[in-house]
Amino acid sequence: MLKQREADQPLERAEIHDVLSNDRRWRVLELLTEENPRDLRSLADDIAAAESGESPAPREVRQSVYVTLHQNHLPKLDALGIVQYDDTSKKVELGEHAQDIDVYLEVVEDGRLSWSEFYLGVVVLGLVATFASAAGAPLLAGLNPVAYAAGALLLLFASLAYQIREQGSQWLDMFTGQ
Repeated sequence: MLKQREADQPLERAEIHDVLSNDRRWRVLELLTEENPRDLRSLADDIAAAESGESPAPREVRQSVYVTLHQNHLPKLDALGIVQYDDTSKKVELGEHAQDIDVYLEVVEDGRLSWSEFYLGVVVLGLVATFASAAGAPLLAGLNPVAYAAGALLLLFASLAYQIREQGSQWLDMFTGQ
C-alpha cells in the first residue's frame, strides 16, 4: 500500500506533472470536478466511453479501464491526497490536494478567455483608463482617475468572489468555518 501524503505537505511540480501526464488520471480528476463523489464503476464506464468513442463502451474496454483505475491510478492519486479512494466501497472523491492541480485542469474552449486572461485584461484596462484620464485624454478626462481605478478594482474583486464561490476555496472555508 502506498504511503498517504500529509495534508500540509504540498505537491511538488514533478508529482503534478506525473499525475496529469496520464490521460486516465487526468480524466478521473476532470470527471470528479463535474460530479463528486463518484463510484469506480461509473468513472470506468465514462472513461472507457471517451477512449473508445462508443457509449456504452465495449465490455473488455470498460473492464480494462476499471482494473487499471482500481490497481494503479486511484491508489496513486489517493497516496498523493488528490483523491480519497475507498477500495472496499469503491467510492472516489476529491481529496485535500485536488485544489493544487485545479489551475492545470482549467480547460478553456476556443475563442473564450481563461480566468487568468480575464484578470490580466481588467488590470490592463484599468491602468490604461486611469493613466489616460490623469493625462487628460479627451474621452476619459470626464471622470477622476481614481474612479477608473476603483471601477477596475471593484470588477476584479467581484470576479474573484464569483470564481471562489463557484469553485470553492480552502482559504475562504477557514474563515467561514466549513
